[in-house]
Amino acid sequence: MTQPNPDTTSKITNPQRIARILTKMCEGRMQVIIRTKENIKLGIRATFAAITVERSGTVSFDKISVFGLEKLSLNGPIKIEVMGMPTMVMFITEVLEKVGDTITCQLPVMLTSIERRQNSRFKVSPAFMAYMSFSVWQPEANDTGAAPFFEVYRSMAGWIPLVDISAGGICLSSHFPSFINALDNVNLDTQANLHLPMQNPLAVQAAIRWKRRIKNRLVDADDSERYQMDFRIGVEFAELSDERKIQIRNYLRQLSVAEAI
Repeated sequence: MTQPNPDTTSKITNPQRIARILTKMCEGRMQVIIRTKENIKLGIRATFAAITVERSGTVSFDKISVFGLEKLSLNGPIKIEVMGMPTMVMFITEVLEKVGDTITCQLPVMLTSIERRQNSRFKVSPAFMAYMSFSVWQPEANDTGAAPFFEVYRSMAGWIPLVDISAGGICLSSHFPSFINALDNVNLDTQANLHLPMQNPLAVQAAIRWKRRIKNRLVDADDSERYQMDFRIGVEFAELSDERKIQIRNYLRQLSVAEAI
Protein backbone atom coordinates (compact mmCIF):
# COMPACT_ATOMS: atom_id res chain seq x y z
CA MET A 1 0.00 0.00 0.00
CA THR A 2 1.34 3.43 -0.92
CA GLN A 3 1.96 5.62 2.11
CA PRO A 4 0.96 9.32 1.96
CA ASN A 5 3.83 11.70 1.36
CA PRO A 6 4.77 13.58 4.56
CA ASP A 7 4.86 17.35 4.68
CA THR A 8 8.18 18.89 3.64
CA THR A 9 9.61 21.04 6.45
CA SER A 10 12.45 23.55 6.17
CA LYS A 11 13.94 25.89 8.75
CA ILE A 12 15.40 29.37 8.25
CA THR A 13 17.87 30.53 10.91
CA ASN A 14 19.90 33.23 9.11
CA PRO A 15 19.04 36.50 10.96
CA GLN A 16 19.36 38.67 7.84
CA ARG A 17 17.10 36.39 5.83
CA ILE A 18 14.53 36.25 8.63
CA ALA A 19 14.53 40.06 8.80
CA ARG A 20 14.05 40.35 5.02
CA ILE A 21 11.15 37.88 5.01
CA LEU A 22 9.37 39.53 7.94
CA THR A 23 9.93 42.99 6.43
CA LYS A 24 8.09 41.90 3.27
CA MET A 25 5.28 40.47 5.41
CA CYS A 26 4.97 43.80 7.24
CA GLU A 27 4.96 45.69 3.95
CA GLY A 28 2.20 43.39 2.69
CA ARG A 29 0.25 43.73 5.98
CA MET A 30 -0.15 39.97 5.99
CA GLN A 31 -2.55 38.36 8.44
CA VAL A 32 -1.52 35.92 11.15
CA ILE A 33 -3.07 33.61 13.71
CA ILE A 34 -1.54 33.78 17.20
CA ARG A 35 -1.71 30.76 19.50
CA THR A 36 -0.65 30.56 23.14
CA LYS A 37 0.91 27.66 25.02
CA GLU A 38 -2.04 27.61 27.43
CA ASN A 39 -4.65 27.24 24.67
CA ILE A 40 -3.05 26.04 21.44
CA LYS A 41 -6.44 25.41 19.80
CA LEU A 42 -7.62 29.00 20.23
CA GLY A 43 -6.58 31.31 17.40
CA ILE A 44 -6.18 35.08 17.79
CA ARG A 45 -6.30 37.18 14.62
CA ALA A 46 -3.69 39.87 14.00
CA THR A 47 -1.85 41.69 11.21
CA PHE A 48 1.85 42.35 10.64
CA ALA A 49 2.49 46.01 11.58
CA ALA A 50 6.20 46.88 11.79
CA ILE A 51 9.70 45.50 12.30
CA THR A 52 12.92 46.83 13.81
CA VAL A 53 16.24 45.05 13.40
CA GLU A 54 18.46 47.15 15.68
CA ARG A 55 20.02 45.24 18.57
CA SER A 56 17.93 42.11 19.19
CA GLY A 57 15.09 43.35 16.97
CA THR A 58 11.32 43.31 17.33
CA VAL A 59 8.24 42.67 15.22
CA SER A 60 4.80 44.06 16.03
CA PHE A 61 1.25 43.00 15.21
CA ASP A 62 -1.92 45.09 15.36
CA LYS A 63 -5.70 44.83 14.78
CA ILE A 64 -6.01 42.43 17.73
CA SER A 65 -9.42 42.20 19.39
CA VAL A 66 -9.94 43.05 23.05
CA PHE A 67 -10.73 39.39 23.78
CA GLY A 68 -7.55 38.36 21.96
CA LEU A 69 -5.39 40.79 23.94
CA GLU A 70 -6.76 39.39 27.19
CA LYS A 71 -5.38 35.97 26.24
CA LEU A 72 -1.86 37.28 25.63
CA SER A 73 0.52 37.64 28.59
CA LEU A 74 3.70 39.70 28.69
CA ASN A 75 6.84 37.58 28.29
CA GLY A 76 4.63 34.62 27.45
CA PRO A 77 5.65 32.41 24.51
CA ILE A 78 3.33 32.48 21.50
CA LYS A 79 3.23 30.79 18.11
CA ILE A 80 2.65 32.91 15.00
CA GLU A 81 1.10 31.25 11.94
CA VAL A 82 1.27 33.38 8.77
CA MET A 83 -1.86 33.31 6.61
CA GLY A 84 -2.08 33.60 2.83
CA MET A 85 1.18 31.83 1.99
CA PRO A 86 1.49 28.93 -0.47
CA THR A 87 3.29 27.11 2.33
CA MET A 88 2.62 27.29 6.06
CA VAL A 89 5.12 29.64 7.74
CA MET A 90 5.31 29.83 11.53
CA PHE A 91 7.63 30.93 14.31
CA ILE A 92 7.85 31.09 18.10
CA THR A 93 8.36 34.39 19.90
CA GLU A 94 7.34 36.17 23.11
CA VAL A 95 5.25 39.25 23.88
CA LEU A 96 7.34 42.21 25.07
CA GLU A 97 4.71 44.96 25.11
CA LYS A 98 0.97 45.55 24.67
CA VAL A 99 -0.27 49.00 23.61
CA GLY A 100 -3.79 49.59 22.32
CA ASP A 101 -4.60 46.86 19.79
CA THR A 102 -0.90 46.17 19.16
CA ILE A 103 1.66 43.78 20.60
CA THR A 104 5.43 43.99 20.17
CA CYS A 105 7.34 40.72 20.10
CA GLN A 106 10.92 39.51 20.07
CA LEU A 107 12.28 38.96 16.56
CA PRO A 108 12.31 35.17 16.11
CA VAL A 109 15.53 33.22 15.78
CA MET A 110 13.97 30.68 13.39
CA LEU A 111 11.19 30.46 10.82
CA THR A 112 9.64 27.11 9.99
CA SER A 113 8.17 26.54 6.55
CA ILE A 114 5.94 23.52 5.90
CA GLU A 115 5.09 22.64 2.32
CA ARG A 116 2.09 20.36 2.26
CA ARG A 117 2.22 17.69 -0.45
CA GLN A 118 -1.41 16.72 0.04
CA ASN A 119 -4.46 18.96 0.08
CA SER A 120 -5.39 19.99 3.61
CA ARG A 121 -9.06 19.50 4.40
CA PHE A 122 -11.07 22.07 6.32
CA LYS A 123 -14.33 21.35 8.12
CA VAL A 124 -17.10 23.65 6.93
CA SER A 125 -18.40 25.77 9.80
CA PRO A 126 -22.04 26.90 10.30
CA ALA A 127 -20.97 30.53 9.89
CA PHE A 128 -19.46 29.80 6.46
CA MET A 129 -21.76 27.11 5.07
CA ALA A 130 -21.21 26.03 1.46
CA TYR A 131 -23.15 23.78 -0.90
CA MET A 132 -22.95 21.99 -4.23
CA SER A 133 -25.71 21.49 -6.79
CA PHE A 134 -25.66 19.01 -9.67
CA SER A 135 -26.95 19.53 -13.20
CA VAL A 136 -27.97 15.87 -13.36
CA TRP A 137 -30.28 16.01 -10.31
CA GLN A 138 -33.01 18.43 -9.25
CA PRO A 139 -35.58 17.23 -6.68
CA GLU A 140 -39.32 17.56 -7.22
CA ALA A 141 -41.75 18.68 -4.54
CA ASN A 142 -43.22 15.17 -4.25
CA ASP A 143 -39.80 13.47 -3.95
CA THR A 144 -40.01 11.71 -0.58
CA GLY A 145 -36.28 10.94 -0.69
CA ALA A 146 -35.29 14.60 -0.88
CA ALA A 147 -35.28 17.33 1.74
CA PRO A 148 -38.62 19.17 1.91
CA PHE A 149 -38.68 22.65 0.39
CA PHE A 150 -41.02 25.52 -0.37
CA GLU A 151 -41.73 26.28 -4.02
CA VAL A 152 -40.33 29.80 -3.65
CA TYR A 153 -36.96 28.19 -2.81
CA ARG A 154 -37.03 25.68 -5.69
CA SER A 155 -33.74 27.02 -7.08
CA MET A 156 -32.03 25.97 -3.83
CA ALA A 157 -33.80 22.63 -3.39
CA GLY A 158 -30.92 20.70 -4.94
CA TRP A 159 -28.17 22.29 -2.84
CA ILE A 160 -26.27 19.60 -0.87
CA PRO A 161 -24.32 20.81 2.22
CA LEU A 162 -20.54 20.40 2.34
CA VAL A 163 -18.98 18.57 5.30
CA ASP A 164 -15.41 19.52 4.43
CA ILE A 165 -13.40 20.96 1.56
CA SER A 166 -9.85 21.05 0.26
CA ALA A 167 -8.27 22.72 -2.74
CA GLY A 168 -8.85 19.50 -4.65
CA GLY A 169 -12.33 18.37 -3.66
CA ILE A 170 -15.19 18.18 -1.20
CA CYS A 171 -17.32 15.82 0.88
CA LEU A 172 -21.12 16.24 0.68
CA SER A 173 -23.62 14.95 3.22
CA SER A 174 -27.41 14.70 3.56
CA HIS A 175 -29.90 12.67 5.60
CA PHE A 176 -32.04 12.31 2.46
CA PRO A 177 -31.07 9.63 -0.10
CA SER A 178 -32.53 11.09 -3.30
CA PHE A 179 -29.32 12.76 -4.48
CA ILE A 180 -27.07 9.75 -3.88
CA ASN A 181 -29.56 7.44 -5.63
CA ALA A 182 -29.72 9.76 -8.64
CA LEU A 183 -25.91 9.82 -8.85
CA ASP A 184 -25.41 6.05 -8.55
CA ASN A 185 -24.47 5.71 -12.23
CA VAL A 186 -22.82 9.14 -12.61
CA ASN A 187 -19.04 9.51 -12.56
CA LEU A 188 -18.69 13.10 -13.78
CA ASP A 189 -20.97 16.13 -13.80
CA THR A 190 -19.40 18.74 -16.08
CA GLN A 191 -21.93 21.43 -15.11
CA ALA A 192 -22.06 21.28 -11.34
CA ASN A 193 -22.08 24.46 -9.23
CA LEU A 194 -20.20 25.19 -6.02
CA HIS A 195 -22.03 27.68 -3.79
CA LEU A 196 -19.62 29.55 -1.47
CA PRO A 197 -20.64 32.35 0.94
CA MET A 198 -20.99 35.83 -0.60
CA GLN A 199 -20.04 34.61 -4.09
CA ASN A 200 -21.90 33.84 -7.28
CA PRO A 201 -22.19 30.09 -8.03
CA LEU A 202 -18.87 28.68 -9.26
CA ALA A 203 -19.22 26.39 -12.29
CA VAL A 204 -17.03 23.30 -11.71
CA GLN A 205 -16.58 19.82 -13.09
CA ALA A 206 -17.41 17.37 -10.30
CA ALA A 207 -15.80 13.93 -10.54
CA ILE A 208 -17.55 11.56 -8.12
CA ARG A 209 -14.95 9.38 -6.40
CA TRP A 210 -16.88 7.54 -3.70
CA LYS A 211 -20.34 7.10 -2.14
CA ARG A 212 -21.18 5.98 1.39
CA ARG A 213 -24.33 5.18 3.35
CA ILE A 214 -23.67 5.48 7.09
CA LYS A 215 -26.04 4.35 9.86
CA ASN A 216 -25.61 6.54 12.95
CA ARG A 217 -26.86 5.53 16.40
CA LEU A 218 -28.45 8.40 18.36
CA VAL A 219 -29.47 8.45 22.03
CA ASP A 220 -32.28 10.84 23.04
CA ALA A 221 -32.64 12.66 26.35
CA ASP A 222 -34.88 9.88 27.73
CA ASP A 223 -32.12 7.32 26.93
CA SER A 224 -34.14 5.85 24.07
CA GLU A 225 -32.08 5.12 20.99
CA ARG A 226 -32.79 5.56 17.32
CA TYR A 227 -30.86 5.39 14.08
CA GLN A 228 -30.34 7.99 11.38
CA MET A 229 -28.89 7.45 7.92
CA ASP A 230 -26.18 9.73 6.62
CA PHE A 231 -25.56 9.74 2.85
CA ARG A 232 -22.17 11.02 1.70
CA ILE A 233 -20.39 11.58 -1.60
CA GLY A 234 -16.74 12.43 -2.22
CA VAL A 235 -16.16 14.81 -5.13
CA GLU A 236 -12.90 15.75 -6.82
CA PHE A 237 -12.63 18.99 -8.79
CA ALA A 238 -11.64 18.30 -12.40
CA GLU A 239 -9.77 20.80 -14.58
CA LEU A 240 -10.14 23.82 -12.29
CA SER A 241 -9.29 27.18 -13.83
CA ASP A 242 -6.82 29.48 -12.06
CA GLU A 243 -9.70 31.80 -11.16
CA ARG A 244 -11.62 28.96 -9.52
CA LYS A 245 -8.52 27.83 -7.61
CA ILE A 246 -8.08 31.32 -6.19
CA GLN A 247 -11.75 31.56 -5.19
CA ILE A 248 -11.64 28.19 -3.44
CA ARG A 249 -8.36 28.98 -1.65
CA ASN A 250 -9.81 32.28 -0.44
CA TYR A 251 -12.70 30.31 1.06
CA LEU A 252 -10.24 27.89 2.69
CA ARG A 253 -8.50 30.85 4.30
CA GLN A 254 -11.86 32.00 5.68
CA LEU A 255 -12.43 28.57 7.22
CA SER A 256 -8.92 28.44 8.66
CA VAL A 257 -9.62 31.54 10.78
CA ALA A 258 -13.37 31.06 11.24
CA GLU A 259 -13.07 30.26 14.97
CA ALA A 260 -10.30 32.74 15.72
CA ILE A 261 -11.08 35.72 17.99
